[in-house]
Amino acid sequence: MILKDLHPIVPVVHVTAIDRKQLKREGFYLCPVYVTTSRGPTFVFETYLKMESEETDENIWILAGVALLMAPE
Repeated sequence: MILKDLHPIVPVVHVTAIDRKQLKREGFYLCPVYVTTSRGPTFVFETYLKMESEETDENIWILAGVALLMAPE
């Protein structure tokens, strides 16, 4: 991770479906995924990203405006 890098490339992500009853929400950030950097109308879905530890406050990520973008620009 490089500090102050505004658009780091996310590695290939392997997605696995699980039952909602088995979903753990502690230690995860509910991250919005957009098609482009214009955000608003390009919203696709939300996904859970694992944070560094379960005690990490997700509000830090929310206030920073962290989101995943599907198209590099």
